[in-house]
Amino acid sequence: MASTSETITEQPTTEVVRPKKQVRTRIEYRRFNVFHRWMHFLVFCSFTVLVFTGMPLKYKDTAWAQWFMDLFGGVTAAGVYHRIAAIVTVFYWTAEMLVMVIMVLKARGKLKSRIPLFFNGKDLQDVIGMFAWFFGRGPKPQFDRYTYWEKFDYLSLVAGTVIIGMTGFMMWFPLEFTKVLPGYWLNVALVIHSNEALLAMGVIFIFVHFFSAHLKPESFPLDKVIFTGSLPVDHYKAERPLEYARRVREGTLDEVLIERRITWKTYAADVVWWTITLIAGVSALMMTAFIIWSVFD
Repeated sequence: MASTSETITEQPTTEVVRPKKQVRTRIEYRRFNVFHRWMHFLVFCSFTVLVFTGMPLKYKDTAWAQWFMDLFGGVTAAGVYHRIAAIVTVFYWTAEMLVMVIMVLKARGKLKSRIPLFFNGKDLQDVIGMFAWFFGRGPKPQFDRYTYWEKFDYLSLVAGTVIIGMTGFMMWFPLEFTKVLPGYWLNVALVIHSNEALLAMGVIFIFVHFFSAHLKPESFPLDKVIFTGSLPVDHYKAERPLEYARRVREGTLDEVLIERRITWKTYAADVVWWTITLIAGVSALMMTAFIIWSVFD
């Protein structure tokens, strides 16, 4: 039999190289470091607990106050939560003051020019300029790292914490304080403590913080910078033109710029932020209604 041999020739294979999916990025300005973001988180948590465990005591004869007390497990349990939140408040206030002392020492006497959280003459000009802009009588003022309302917000927190903290400790340790003060000072402390707390709620939910941080058109529905630490550089340039110009002039802009990747997690986070905004907005409306009721009741 004749045998046939077959030659099999392997065809060269070509590997299909798929182009890598291009990842979107954007340049952002890093405004807050981890320390300040955590301090804000502690302020947010402790203030919320203090409000929801303290206000029911101020209006203990109302039905809603009794409902809140039951929600927290009774007056005793609410008092425990209130004191824990007070300790957290003392912690973050002390930490912030230590940082402030370090800033003062580094400033070496030039406080107004080197510590941006202190009020200066430009803040008064900005207040006048903002009112003029509101009524179409002039251009919108240009701001530096901190605006006048942010300075007021921060410094009122510093001063208000001292007032609420001192009066709160007087009621927490009445025997120790009445060894050096007349007993009626406890009644004075109660009045100051409760009314200062109500004022703080007004500053947060009506007068300054909530509106200026979240409800203004530039930031609506939520200013995330205190949570994420950074914001798009275009937003930063438009919002803080004086700081931007100064960093460009000094050559320090690159020190605060970061590259952030835009992925599906970014969009998922936006959904979460919108949900938080909705909850916070409803809560703010409820708090506003509560403050108005408490004032005219």
